[in-house]
Amino acid sequence: MQTSQSVTPFHTASQRANLGLQDHPVFQALPPRAQAIAAEKSILIHLDSGETAPGSGCLHFVLAGVLGLSPGNERVCVSAVVAGAVYGWDRALDPDAPLPVARALIDTLTCQVPTACIVDSMGREWLTRLVARQSPRRLHFLAEEAVCNASHLVVERLAKWLVRLHCGANGAPLSLTQADIGAMLGVQRTSINAAAGRLQTEGLVRFGRGKVQILNLAGLRAVSCGCGEARPGQRTTLVKHKMEVPSWSPVAHGDAAGVQRTVAS
Repeated sequence: MQTSQSVTPFHTASQRANLGLQDHPVFQALPPRAQAIAAEKSILIHLDSGETAPGSGCLHFVLAGVLGLSPGNERVCVSAVVAGAVYGWDRALDPDAPLPVARALIDTLTCQVPTACIVDSMGREWLTRLVARQSPRRLHFLAEEAVCNASHLVVERLAKWLVRLHCGANGAPLSLTQADIGAMLGVQRTSINAAAGRLQTEGLVRFGRGKVQILNLAGLRAVSCGCGEARPGQRTTLVKHKMEVPSWSPVAHGDAAGVQRTVAS
């Protein structure tokens, strides 16, 4: 399955307001019958930063922003679901299993679709194969994040997440406090303050009044540990974050494996 190349990045609130399920690359890759059923039952959900994604029996097609996955009631973020990806495939297979909580890391727009719509039209065997095929890659990604959390400096991890969120927001200022960032990274606020001060002193970011603005993306990436990014000379084998553009931008298309990455959440 391949995604459509007609979607362009959206940078303003007014442009986001025009987004719908039909713009999502995974939806575009579904058969027409599945598209019709999903479109009929879909609901647009606007999530403020920190708000939990509703609906345990639903898939969330992320149109803009970033969802962070946290274990239980913890705020530590172990993975991210970016624009162009879908959250909820695992929950569709086993609703009673202990699964992470999805929260909006920044203002996020998703399209909520009842899981049964997709399962009934595509078949449970299809869903089982999809999840099984992506599981090794996602476990690899989670293992890489665990190693990152244990071995890299706070300033490196902070830079990594700011790059991810910056791309999820399409370059717009991020509505985040340093307390929010500390909870997300699982470190004390004093450590975040020190790391944020260093990045700001170097002219890479600007913090103020619950807002974060990226001033130098290339410089921020240079400070970042780079975990979760595709590295030069390596083949992308797990869910990576394309830093300059969302995963559904025309720049990211032309890759037959694109849909495999976008459905892997």
